[in-house]
Amino acid sequence: MNLDMTTLLYCILGLPLIFSILAAPGFLNNTLLHWLNRITATAVFGCMWAMFSSFNANEALILQYFYVDALSMWMLMIITTLYFAFAWTSKAYLDRDKNARYGYLRRFTHLEGRFYALSHIFVWIMLLVVVVDNLGLMWVAIEATTLVSALLVAFKFTRTSLEATWKYVMVCTVGICLALLGTIIVYYLQLTDVGPENPLNWLYLVQNNGQLNHDIAKFAFCFLFVGYGTKVGLAPMHAWLPDAHSEAPALTSGLLSGSLCICAIYVLMRNIVILLPAIGIDFISGLCLAFGLFTIGAAVPFVVIQRDVKRMLAYSSMENFGLMVAGLGIFVPVAMEATLLHMFNHALVKYSLFYVAGTIMEEYGTKNMMRIHGMMSQVPKTALFWLLGIVGILGMPPMGVFFSKFYILYGFFSAEHPVMGIIALVLLAGMVIGILYHVMRMLGGVPHRKSSGELIGTLDSAVLYGLLIFSCVVSGGISQLPMFQNMLTSAAQIVLGGMPV
Repeated sequence: MNLDMTTLLYCILGLPLIFSILAAPGFLNNTLLHWLNRITATAVFGCMWAMFSSFNANEALILQYFYVDALSMWMLMIITTLYFAFAWTSKAYLDRDKNARYGYLRRFTHLEGRFYALSHIFVWIMLLVVVVDNLGLMWVAIEATTLVSALLVAFKFTRTSLEATWKYVMVCTVGICLALLGTIIVYYLQLTDVGPENPLNWLYLVQNNGQLNHDIAKFAFCFLFVGYGTKVGLAPMHAWLPDAHSEAPALTSGLLSGSLCICAIYVLMRNIVILLPAIGIDFISGLCLAFGLFTIGAAVPFVVIQRDVKRMLAYSSMENFGLMVAGLGIFVPVAMEATLLHMFNHALVKYSLFYVAGTIMEEYGTKNMMRIHGMMSQVPKTALFWLLGIVGILGMPPMGVFFSKFYILYGFFSAEHPVMGIIALVLLAGMVIGILYHVMRMLGGVPHRKSSGELIGTLDSAVLYGLLIFSCVVSGGISQLPMFQNMLTSAAQIVLGGMPV
């Protein structure tokens, strides 16, 4: 079995890189490029599911540089699902972008190969983040995601996109430098309290984490939390997030919000497992709950006054990341499982929303929500997906996000944090009101602006329906799906301090 798992893992890591090398020079014609893009992502998606279905959630695959356990597999499922969706929606999106009045590639059709190469490298690096076995290599991979995604954010090369990229690089670089300092302090702890063997190896540190110095471990965690929290987009380190999501191509925004930010949460989780015995639950829980709820609260007023459709979705992402970090800080099994499930649900629904938002911008030639009215009468298919996505991300039943949000909130009360649970409910209600105010104005009313017509095609519709239904089925019926339930339970146990044998 190990040989099969190893082969599948190498296929998952190797195929996106090979495609990027082929696509970058621009020698391939667009038709071949689009099909290779789809074939590559589909093959990676298939390898992941072959690995996922036969993986023992209570064990780990240990290789020279890679370590895959239930937590890694859960993250691989999220990233590769979005990768698959990206591949099967990208052609339609890029074709529209070449023809629509709001499109960018209509002037630069030769850049499709470069866009694909950067996107596949971006996904490849995120895959590396969740399978490497070393905290130092995790940091390197997270930093590499910043560099590659910055090129995607700046892809349109406009003044606003360059400004957003500059802010993104500057803020995230400061944060990632703080995370590096925290990682160096962890290495110092290893040298002084454990030994020089297996430097920064995650499994080795977990097996010996009871020997770490309390005060220095707390010092290290502060740097790690602020550093990786900047990459997540926690307030007040979130300044890059609305600009980057607003200016990046819609496909890139979906990957940024759906998978990149949760990769940073994943690395933070790995560090928490190591430092938890030395620091204790109270300190880590306090930081996570405070910053998580503050992030939700900071997002609410900006959503209410927002005019840019993609910036509204970016602040919605802040709300969800804040809830994930707060759920992480509750430290009870039900909340931890719900947090991991929320990562999955948010990724699928938010990718759909960013894709539809990009389509709306192309249909109406603007990103200003105040200029968009009467979508139900002008573009009913787009309006339907927009409404389904909004209902999903706000956590209304029967959408998948409802279940994960409900159990995170239930975790507040089961862990005897009723006041914080009530605060979270009030803040989430504010987010619901703010977003619905804008969305209802877009869907209803008398159209004041001529639409280019319905731009979502049959293939796009199938992918978007698939993402939304997949989220609902897994979340609503996870107790009846042993493969998912076992993986989720084991992943939550790892974060809570256990680890596979």
